[in-house]
Amino acid sequence: MELRVTSARAELAAIAAALCDPRRSLASLVGETVQLRQLVERHSRLSMDRQDGLRDGESFLPSGWAISPVQAGLCAREPYRSAAFIQGLALAVRERLDVSGGRPVRVLYAGCGPFALLALPVMAVLDATQVQFAILDVHAETLAYARELIAALGLDGHVTDYLCADAAAYRIPAGATPDVIVSETMNTALGKEPQVAILRNLHAQAPAAALLPAAVTVHLGLDRRSPGEPCTDWGRVFALDADALRTWQGESGDSLPAASIRLPDVLEQAPRLLTRIRVHGDIVLGDHECSLNLPLPLPGKPSLPGGSVLDFHYRLGGQPGLAFCLRETPASLQALHQPVPQ
Repeated sequence: MELRVTSARAELAAIAAALCDPRRSLASLVGETVQLRQLVERHSRLSMDRQDGLRDGESFLPSGWAISPVQAGLCAREPYRSAAFIQGLALAVRERLDVSGGRPVRVLYAGCGPFALLALPVMAVLDATQVQFAILDVHAETLAYARELIAALGLDGHVTDYLCADAAAYRIPAGATPDVIVSETMNTALGKEPQVAILRNLHAQAPAAALLPAAVTVHLGLDRRSPGEPCTDWGRVFALDADALRTWQGESGDSLPAASIRLPDVLEQAPRLLTRIRVHGDIVLGDHECSLNLPLPLPGKPSLPGGSVLDFHYRLGGQPGLAFCLRETPASLQALHQPVPQ
């Protein structure tokens, strides 16, 4: 058993050295992300080959949809996404280590999934005296998979706590304030899943912590005409970052403010919501680089008149996401109010 753990940890260490190297481009790390995914699936008790039960174990929380263990595990199969978050987390931890005064950097990983995928490479390249993780997930089954995998890789000394809790309501204990908060609990255009609610809750308790992702912005525009071309951007609709989180501290209603966008006088194609993610520093995920960055049609694919104005807001609660009203001419009193589908 000990030999198996040593072998697996050595394999992880070789993969992690590449993934945590800030000099490597995301495109150059595709092979290592595939190797990491294969390693965690091989050493986890969770079967990823099942043809049914994909949604078994999912939950619908007051703050949004918490995906099932298998759905969360499937996120490991997106190479750019994995590489960006792992590289960003390693960089954020090393930056905080430089100013930590000799104590381990404390990381709160909210929504760890069955593999704790973002944490494993960082644990493999940094000693337990340098970084300590609090591993949190709302599903006891998912958390158990992560705990078993971390132990199987001989990394349990890097974990202070395994927490089964709703991250959107979790209270950070005194003396355990994190230096870094990482939560990848999002869907396209910040819909359905509780990313906004989780970061609102945790940032309010640890305002000095580095957030990963550092910023998620949703824009309105047009999809690219062909691969390699940029998407057309008409303006930013909504931003989730530290500045916005501070601004929202006084917001107590069921929605958050967002922008109004005027459409061009002539529409060449249907508008799309464009999701851009800055993980940390200059590590970014742009249009079409992973499933989170796929341009999303507006609900119902409405026929929108050129030159009209869309007034957006972000709806909180069990079905979070962007919604809009079409600003009508004065002669019309009826407005469209549509949630953005995922």
